[in-house]
Amino acid sequence: MTLLHKTTRDYLIASVSILIFTGFTLFVILQKAVSDEMNEQLELQADQIFESIRLGNHVNAPLIKIEKVTNNTSLGLIFGDSMVYDRVQKEIEEYHYLKETQRIGDSRYHVTVMSSHIGWDNYYLTIFFIFLLTAILLTLSGILINYYSNKKILKPFFENLKNVQAFSVSSPHSLQLHDSAITEFKELNFTLKDLTERSKKEYLALREFTENASHEIQIPLSIIQSKLDRMSQLEITEQMASYITQAKSGVNRLSKMNKSLLLLAKLDNQLFTEQHEIVFNDVLDSHLRNMEDLFLAKNINLIETLNKTIIHSHQYLIDILISNFLSNALKYTSTNGTVKISLKNNILMISNTGSPLGFPDEYIFDRFTKNPENTSSTGLGLAIIKEICVLNRWTLTYHFQNGWHTFIIVLKQTS
Repeated sequence: MTLLHKTTRDYLIASVSILIFTGFTLFVILQKAVSDEMNEQLELQADQIFESIRLGNHVNAPLIKIEKVTNNTSLGLIFGDSMVYDRVQKEIEEYHYLKETQRIGDSRYHVTVMSSHIGWDNYYLTIFFIFLLTAILLTLSGILINYYSNKKILKPFFENLKNVQAFSVSSPHSLQLHDSAITEFKELNFTLKDLTERSKKEYLALREFTENASHEIQIPLSIIQSKLDRMSQLEITEQMASYITQAKSGVNRLSKMNKSLLLLAKLDNQLFTEQHEIVFNDVLDSHLRNMEDLFLAKNINLIETLNKTIIHSHQYLIDILISNFLSNALKYTSTNGTVKISLKNNILMISNTGSPLGFPDEYIFDRFTKNPENTSSTGLGLAIIKEICVLNRWTLTYHFQNGWHTFIIVLKQTS
């Protein structure tokens, strides 16, 4: 629910609640006022009748009843409502009455005076419809005024929200925000600008440190690798040769991990922003031809279905993605196994036979997650694939079923 819709909904609920309460209160007050007025009129009419009786005048009027009662009848007055058949209207109507007994001379007279509710019922109905129409007009006009007023007030906020969502700390430009006359929005803009500037400085410092650290680590690794290569060419014992081989393997693994971590850092910081049109099936086929001998060496059966597929991405990242996928398939497919590669309808599916994972499926794309059977792996290859898919907004899934490991990438970019 948007902010505008929520404020409009809250205003509508509050307005309707207030109007219902106001209408009910108005009805109660009006009903009491009408009842008091009718009682006052009936009392006045009864007083006039008793005065006429005292003066000896004859009283004969409709809706008036005069009775001479016994002396033991109690004095006082009573108000009430009664249903009376109206001969003119030929229907039963509701009447409000006053019954009063007074002593006049040595006699007691009981007078009943009635007044019809007909007129007041019409007044109630008229007032109700006027109030209802006024309430509807006030509510609708209030909703419209509230909606468009809030929309105008919040316009800079929504524009700034879009700018913040599109902002990246890797961008060379500063965050641009629209000015607002509202104090709270001014404070928010100041806070956002300060926060983004500090984030950019921290990002640049971290990126510089990562690149420098990777470079400084790679130089001694290259030196160690070179020295080990030279040592392996000398006349050494078999045991020494074994130590050198193990050392070279460790250096190679450390060098590969250093490069992978640097690549992940660049992916996290979205440094690969350039995109070009790439014929994906041609790139995939080229990698397959380069690795064909490696698959043949393990007697792995390659089944390929490559349809023409054009994407927009960074060429280097696509090479890394395909290389990591094929290397993973080659490494974890047993001898005499099968690898299926399908590319059609913008969907890349790579399946290979192999043993089940030694860990839950949901961890397969996590960094440093690797098969316990392969200690030489860095555990970063599939994590790099995941980050490349995230950067390109591709959907990446994995499942294992009936001895087949299957990776699926939906290459179509989603909004």
